[in-house]
Amino acid sequence: MNNLLKLSGLGLATLLVGCAAVYPFMQADPRAEAQQLADWQMPSKLSALESEDQLKLLSRLTYPDLMPDLKPVPDFSAIKDTDSRKKAFFAYLTPYVERENARILKLRRQIDELAGKLQQQQQLTVEEYAFIYSLFDEFKIDMMDADLDGVRELLARVDVLPVSLVLTQAAKESGWGSSRFTTEGYNFFGQWCFKTGCGVVPSKRGQGKYHEVAVFAHAAESVNAYFYNLNTFYVYEELRAIRAKVRAQDGHVAAEKLAAGLARYSERGQQYVEEISAMIIATSKIIGQS
Repeated sequence: MNNLLKLSGLGLATLLVGCAAVYPFMQADPRAEAQQLADWQMPSKLSALESEDQLKLLSRLTYPDLMPDLKPVPDFSAIKDTDSRKKAFFAYLTPYVERENARILKLRRQIDELAGKLQQQQQLTVEEYAFIYSLFDEFKIDMMDADLDGVRELLARVDVLPVSLVLTQAAKESGWGSSRFTTEGYNFFGQWCFKTGCGVVPSKRGQGKYHEVAVFAHAAESVNAYFYNLNTFYVYEELRAIRAKVRAQDGHVAAEKLAAGLARYSERGQQYVEEISAMIIATSKIIGQS
């Protein structure tokens, strides 16, 4: 009996080690999970891979967390107590923000692992190369090779946005969830689009302007687009540089430090940065309680 127990324990241990070895490729159906990826998150060259490598690549790219319930925008203006209204606003958006950051952290861990292999001059697999190049596409990195320099450039873009920074900007841009663009189109961040019919034409759009205010299907899509903007667009290179420097120095990314990179988010420039910075400080306690 003891020998049988020992063998059973050994078998279980072997199984657990085997499971760990194939992480993150343990999803039952990564194709189904991949349906929750935005168009720009899907690998463009997926069909060029063998079927097994396709599944591995999709498993690498998918979200580790389930999609939160997609709820309509509450009537925040009906909540008369100011602190209660702010808490409700933060509680509504936080799950979507945390989900985006969870995926980014999943990607970063894998990039770090591949950086270690490259530092040791180990050969990457076809699927590992495909993973790197798919992230080059997603995070808009051109003319880079899947080498150490390319991986380091990826790490500068594939990084989290502090929850308090995201929530504070959402509060600022959406009037605490009460703006028409938010209640009608889930646009929490004042994001524009530039194709006719892509959104809502703002009533005060200047002559010669052709932008529209983007419309989203739900809050998760709005948050996803916001992350995409800050992590890919050239106008936020300063923000990403600050983030990389802060992470290298402190080991984490602080919202109040990252706010300095938002000068080009608004026409008000430095004044906007100061407003966001002040709001982060003022709402930090409420965000922690939401």
